[in-house]
Amino acid sequence: MNITLCKDSNRLEPKSPQKRIWELDFLRGVCVLLMVFDHFMYDIADLFDAAWLATGKESVIQIVRLAQAYIDASTLRATTQNIVVWIFALLCGISCSFSRSNLKRGVQASIIAGIITIVSYYMGVDIKFGILHMFAFSILLWWLIDTICCHNKMITAGVCLFVGVMIITMNQGFMATYESNMRAFSDDNHLYFIGEFMLGDKPNFFSGDYYPIFPTTGYMLIGATLGVLIYPKKKSLFPRLGKYDWYKPFSFWGKIAIWVYALHQVVVVALLALISFIFITPGDFVVI
Repeated sequence: MNITLCKDSNRLEPKSPQKRIWELDFLRGVCVLLMVFDHFMYDIADLFDAAWLATGKESVIQIVRLAQAYIDASTLRATTQNIVVWIFALLCGISCSFSRSNLKRGVQASIIAGIITIVSYYMGVDIKFGILHMFAFSILLWWLIDTICCHNKMITAGVCLFVGVMIITMNQGFMATYESNMRAFSDDNHLYFIGEFMLGDKPNFFSGDYYPIFPTTGYMLIGATLGVLIYPKKKSLFPRLGKYDWYKPFSFWGKIAIWVYALHQVVVVALLALISFIFITPGDFVVI
């Protein structure tokens, strides 16, 4: 007797090319550009500040002071960063309902994240669990949930909603109790619940870029639920608004977001070093 535990009725249907949903690429592109701008300002304020200030050039000093003011405006910057990360996470979740192979997508993201960890270690930044690591984990978690739910979209959406809300709720509990409310669980550079068996007696864990599972994965899973509920036909919700292709300059960056995640810091630092070498500190790349 053959017993079929899971059956996906869509697997035998011929695959047709999907038209991209413009508003998702647009939002992703806006977030990517904001992220690049944030790191651009951070690099000026943190990597090039001493050498540029030492030139004594008033225009250069003003640029450094502007970058430092932006970085030090913690409330504005932190709020913007949180909103961008939430949107990234929601979009990542929504995209899971469109992808033909989230296992492949998650493995690819994991490999790129691993390369970032290796390269960052030798660059002295040491990124152990950055935003791409978190997205890779979240995508693979969605794949696992979808597999357990036998690829039933509505059941998967329900489980994702439940798990996502639980993760966010648990994070609120951690925030209320961790170190007498002095520091939020999601803001401290420790892996916490997986840190003990991964790091042993190394309490001083640090990651140059850190986006923890709590609560970020929760937003991603809620996004996965929204993908099923608001995009059942996998078509744009605003076809008329995107009629004249005004969004394409932003959508371009949204389509290649994973490569921007992986490469933008190298490009930004190299560009600033070249500008410094030619115009600001002639003959000196500063960071080399």
